[in-house]
Amino acid sequence: MIQKVDYALLGTLAVRDGMLQMESESVSNDKEEIIDRDNYERLKSHVQELVRQQFSLADTANVRTPVVRSKFRTIAENAMRNLGIQVTEADMHILVQKLFDDILGYGVLEKYFFDPEITDIIVNNTEIRVIKKGKRMIAEDRFEDTYQAHTILDRMLAPTGRKIDSSTPRVNARLFDGSRLHACVAPAAVDGILITIRRFPEVISVDTLIKNSTLSKQLLEFLRACVVARQSIVISGGTGSGKTTLINAIGSFIPYDESIITIEDTAELQIQHPDVRRMEARTANIEGKGQITLRDLVQDALRMIPDRIIVGECRGEEAFDMLQAMNTGHDGSLTTVHANSAQDCISRLLTLTQMASMGLEQAAIYEIIAGAVDIIVHVGRDKTGQRRVLEIAEIAGTDEHHGVKLNTLWKYD
Repeated sequence: MIQKVDYALLGTLAVRDGMLQMESESVSNDKEEIIDRDNYERLKSHVQELVRQQFSLADTANVRTPVVRSKFRTIAENAMRNLGIQVTEADMHILVQKLFDDILGYGVLEKYFFDPEITDIIVNNTEIRVIKKGKRMIAEDRFEDTYQAHTILDRMLAPTGRKIDSSTPRVNARLFDGSRLHACVAPAAVDGILITIRRFPEVISVDTLIKNSTLSKQLLEFLRACVVARQSIVISGGTGSGKTTLINAIGSFIPYDESIITIEDTAELQIQHPDVRRMEARTANIEGKGQITLRDLVQDALRMIPDRIIVGECRGEEAFDMLQAMNTGHDGSLTTVHANSAQDCISRLLTLTQMASMGLEQAAIYEIIAGAVDIIVHVGRDKTGQRRVLEIAEIAGTDEHHGVKLNTLWKYD
């Protein structure tokens, strides 16, 4: 049997393996070419030099302010006139935006940071995918080569003080808008570079949650009563299920005369409350120093006299300290955990607590969980991709087998 040859795939592999060069593209609007590639590169080099000469450190520290954008536009328009490049007003706007993206912004990724429907940006070597309205799709743009992708990654990391190379091939960082970045390069990334960006979620009001059918008004009022009554709550769910969105919403129910400390691996919580102190973990520097773990921060928070502690996500040994905090005067605290159901959340908390290496028996850990956690709220997506509260359960002590007794209060059909 003769198999059909996928020439498009062969071409893609040839480009990847360096056996074929991608032809440079011109800059175009929706209808026609604005400027050819050679003239664009000449213009870009000229504008880059002017930016180096005329931009201060303060300008480059926050390039997306209206003042800096206006200054850049003036430089770019003057450069076009000096080089004899004549275009319409509309095409000039397109050119200035592309120059800004390529020189100061995130290149071909820049525009995806300003699309409110995009929640995730995923780079696999040169290919770009996005998750838009809950659906994964191939983006219309791609990097020209791995070098260009590395250049943009370095630009993203520059303000954070973090670096990535073959000796430290993995990095986590927070970007200008609060988005979370995780990246890997060779040797950790086989094909050269992997970038995953989780967009910083907008604060979604409780009214919007109801409007979007994430949960009903009755369920929301139940959760409000739980928060006010200082019930300790764990929100469980998978990646992108809406855990952070929900914890932001119900965190705003905490009475205003109480003090909150939030602890996160990468800061993204936006609790709408007048007394919030925010803490963030950090990785070690290239000398292996300066690491601050979530567990360090939970232990520090206990000395800072908060009424409640909110850990953005328990994913390791800090779960033990979080449970201890809930058990010792910080009832009403909140956290999230990756789990597939409310029942699975119990197993996950057991595993995380065991990572603390305290030498506790399983039955003793279940006693700690049962004494610390009151309510588990499980979130996820329904068959249509809509984020929803799928289950609410209460912990009612331990059972005769020394396990945690879980009562389902409500479940989505």
